[in-house]
Amino acid sequence: MSFKQYQLIELTADINPVIKKGLKGVILEVWADDVFEVEFVKEDATNYEFKGQFTFTVSAASIKLA
Repeated sequence: MSFKQYQLIELTADINPVIKKGLKGVILEVWADDVFEVEFVKEDATNYEFKGQFTFTVSAASIKLA
């Protein structure tokens, strides 16, 4: 499957204790065919954050279209 910038995705695996399977996010950058920079936003319109990081590098194996 080919993912593109600004597509909505859903995590299929946990990334860390905060960014977990089932969270929905948006692809901000496509670094390679299978590597993406993703942002996850809470219902109150603030970003999820883990250890000062607000965007996360995610592999295609860990996401699906939302």
